[in-house]
Amino acid sequence: MRPIFSILASAAVLLSATLSEAKSLTGNRVLVLLDDLNSAGEYSKFWSSLEDREYKINYSTPQNQSDVLIAMAKRNYDHVVHFAPHSKVAQDSQFSNRALIKFVDMGGNLLIGLTPNTQDAMRDLLREFDIELDTRNHRVFDDSSYDEGLDAGAFDTLVTENIVSPKPIVGEVNAPILFRGVGHQVGSIPLLNRVLATEGNAFSGEVGDSSREKGAIDLVSSLQARNNARVSVAGSLDLFSNIFIDSPVSRKSKSGGVEKFARSGNKEFTDELSRWTFQEKSVLKVFDHRHHKEGETQKLETYRIKDNITYTIEIAEYDGEKWTPYHASDVQLEVIMLDPYIRTTLDEAHIAPEHHYARYKSHLTLPDVYGVFTFKVNYKRPGLTYLTVEDVVAIRPFRHDEYPRFLSAAYPYYVSVGSMIVGFLVFSGTWLFTWGSREEAKVVVQSKVSKK
Repeated sequence: MRPIFSILASAAVLLSATLSEAKSLTGNRVLVLLDDLNSAGEYSKFWSSLEDREYKINYSTPQNQSDVLIAMAKRNYDHVVHFAPHSKVAQDSQFSNRALIKFVDMGGNLLIGLTPNTQDAMRDLLREFDIELDTRNHRVFDDSSYDEGLDAGAFDTLVTENIVSPKPIVGEVNAPILFRGVGHQVGSIPLLNRVLATEGNAFSGEVGDSSREKGAIDLVSSLQARNNARVSVAGSLDLFSNIFIDSPVSRKSKSGGVEKFARSGNKEFTDELSRWTFQEKSVLKVFDHRHHKEGETQKLETYRIKDNITYTIEIAEYDGEKWTPYHASDVQLEVIMLDPYIRTTLDEAHIAPEHHYARYKSHLTLPDVYGVFTFKVNYKRPGLTYLTVEDVVAIRPFRHDEYPRFLSAAYPYYVSVGSMIVGFLVFSGTWLFTWGSREEAKVVVQSKVSKK
């Protein structure tokens, strides 16, 4: 039995070492779905980028039922790259829309690439994320180079730099980005983020279409679910292709000339997009949170009204290699009983630079209301991991021996009571001292009458 246990222990050590080397906090197992496995070579530079970041890639097709996405209520993969927009998938398939949504619900990340001929099944999947794809066979064109006499491939490639995403998703890219594909519109849910959009005179339609309605067209969008799973949708498979990555590109400079680039910004853009989607960046974590009375260190479950307390929370951000301090000026604390009684911004405290987290503090006075309250930090910012931290505490009223001995507001009552006591004493003393004199006066009067 010992050899078996030693083998299992070694396997566990190797597995833990493999997971510890992964750049992503959710794991390094990637499943790539393709319409045709022979097309994998068209995106070899993108796969090489993933492999350089220590991901283990498995290539498959939606029709291959030997690859199981979810088994025994556990994910067999951590990320799915869905580059199979033309495949028809049965409802009971391992890669049906229902299975992919369940995969996201279980914390898996999803990267989707599309074309103008995307099938209805994929369009239905996007609607689950509140993304509506443009009409089939519609492409995004640039009107500045539009010519009905040209072949479609000559002018349906956009050159855009309109990165509209929050910086935690994709920041600045040094070169213009090439895009050839279909546009979409995002819904109004706050979980969605626009990443790349058209600019200038771009429009969506068919070749030779005379009804060219211009407007903002989204090219790439991302969604972060409430469980912090991430989904990115790109309307172009060519965006990730070797041809677009290596293609030279030019743009008009501010001076009116033409600025040329040896390579497009596609590699930089797709690398940043995949890093965010696979949770290699913009991941926040709460390392500690505590509260106590000022001047003390013990965390209590019950406080008294009007107590002065200190609330502390420590937050770090993952940069793909290690945890680093997360600096912000908009972290807020709420003291809630049905509605917030207190909402205050936490101030960043100065700590030693070797710490891998940032510390935020707030000194506050509890409300003059007793009951069960919740100390809550609900930090939700576009592109960043959602943080929700709650502590339930009871706030009690003053005990009878905790009130001040004399209240300044009650001085009129104290005076009235004192005056009443003084009056009673004066009356009683006067009555007592005058009681005997009245009897003596009666006797004197009677004796004088009898003598007469």
